Amino acid sequence: MPRLLVTGFEPFGGEPTNPSLELVRWLEQGAARERGVSLDTAVMPVDRSRYAAALAELIERRRPHAVIALGQATGRPTIDLESTAHNAIDYRGQRDNGGHEALGEALEPNGPEALETPIALGTVRAALVHGGHPVALSTDAGRHLCNALYYDLLRRRVPALFVHVPLLPEQAARRGLGEPSLDADVTRACLLDLLQLLPEHLPARP
Repeated sequence: MPRLLVTGFEPFGGEPTNPSLELVRWLEQGAARERGVSLDTAVMPVDRSRYAAALAELIERRRPHAVIALGQATGRPTIDLESTAHNAIDYRGQRDNGGHEALGEALEPNGPEALETPIALGTVRAALVHGGHPVALSTDAGRHLCNALYYDLLRRRVPALFVHVPLLPEQAARRGLGEPSLDADVTRACLLDLLQLLPEHLPARP
């Protein structure tokens, strides 16, 4: 059984929580064990000066067969499987948890404009939808650290998939902006099926 690494992000933007963090904490309690899934977990900093070194250390120490990276997607109603990471970082006037700005500069000067996951997402998405999960494909992982982390993973040629998850209902209620949300039980069920399904769709190892 391939060993997977699942990452989430710490809260940011003044939020007290992050749905990706809650999913990682839930997995750490052994939620995937009964499915026979072998995995490690990690919570990534929302800080452009720290995430790359933290990721490199994780890959070197744990040497996963594949990575599922999770992140919060404010405004999205579905669980989105991201196909593409873009070579740009732009916080649109905001700052990360380290106080850093990002103004649309390249993540890797002279690097590829975009990188695609080697995982067959159409097949993965079809299986998840057949299982009753609210899953969509996306080609735009944004330009925040979700996209930056994904680009870094794919640049390292690590088989990886970035999954954007909607706000939790309590987050949406607290924000009071009428934004879509998804119950934690729905996202958890989808993640468990994805963890069990993904090893069947990884590219052959060289």
